[in-house]
Amino acid sequence: MGELVLKSIGALCILIGSSAFGEYKARSFHRRVRDLQQFQRSLKLLATEIRYARSMLPYAFKSVGGQLDSPVGELYLRAAELLLQERTPREAWREALAEIWPRAHFSRADGEIIEALGSALGVEEKEGQLKQIQLTLQYLEFALEEARESNRRQAKMWRYLGYLTGAALVIFFL
Repeated sequence: MGELVLKSIGALCILIGSSAFGEYKARSFHRRVRDLQQFQRSLKLLATEIRYARSMLPYAFKSVGGQLDSPVGELYLRAAELLLQERTPREAWREALAEIWPRAHFSRADGEIIEALGSALGVEEKEGQLKQIQLTLQYLEFALEEARESNRRQAKMWRYLGYLTGAALVIFFL
């Protein structure tokens, strides 16, 4: 009787653990969509700051970063700090992006799009910066569409895979 209870508890633990892993992987696809949407919003806010408020870049970054959640908000706030420490806009953007990268759920391609934006910020005139922001928004729209499709397809697969792997392990060990 005691052996059966222990086997049942072990089987339940295996099922819960593998299902939780599948759910974790599935949610990472959703977090990528959320982060990309938030970054798009940040670019629209930044364009507004540059176009209408005519803020200097560190103050525009602070304003945008204060309106957003982590990790995108952290990117802008950290870049603002680095700009105030006499870093070039490109260096500040890259360093801030590198710092938030482990907590963000961007793909490598997303990161390349975001990093490319840093090359134009603070270097070109206002109109050039606004054009670069619009170009980045267009690239992010394509990335967001791909992320949504990936979320739709792969999230369900990971959930099923987690549960089925747990079930297979339980059958194997019994």
